[in-house]
Amino acid sequence: MLERLFISKVRVKILKQFLLNPEEDYHIRALVRLLNEEINAVRRELKNLESFGLLKSTKQANKIVYTLNKNCPFLYELRSMILKDSEELRLMAKVLGTIKNIELALITQAYMTKKYIDENDIDILIIGGPDINKLTKEMNKVEKELDRELKMAVLTKEDYEYRKKRREKFILDVLEKDKIILLGSPNKIGL
Repeated sequence: MLERLFISKVRVKILKQFLLNPEEDYHIRALVRLLNEEINAVRRELKNLESFGLLKSTKQANKIVYTLNKNCPFLYELRSMILKDSEELRLMAKVLGTIKNIELALITQAYMTKKYIDENDIDILIIGGPDINKLTKEMNKVEKELDRELKMAVLTKEDYEYRKKRREKFILDVLEKDKIILLGSPNKIGL
């Protein structure tokens, strides 16, 4: 099945468009304009992604409109792959990879959607014992390059376990919502 997914640049552009804008729907001509691709190539790839189960189509007036199929079993993994391939997350992974003693770094749903429902919503959760001064200095450079402020929380593994055991809202929100593991293994901390 996956062989049908990544064989064309038009398909990758369509994947990015839908997975980075999950609430949007598009008709073929709008995608042709957005992606600057030929209509037949766009139409063919939309049909392929619909047959894969990633997209759904509906007829609205005289147009066929495509939306992301939220029930697709590969949705989370595909979105994670697309986001990890973005320049922003590659930059963050590169910078965080240079800092010692980070067991896990994850990107939260708030960061991905740019929607902060609660004042405690964060963009990045880091678990481990990194040098906070070095981490802050490096992440300030990332913020400047991205032209975006990043809300981070840094917890030791013990503090994370304690908060998780106490079922603190802050930790439960991060764990229950969508997230992307940017660095480390979720098995190390029992995600």
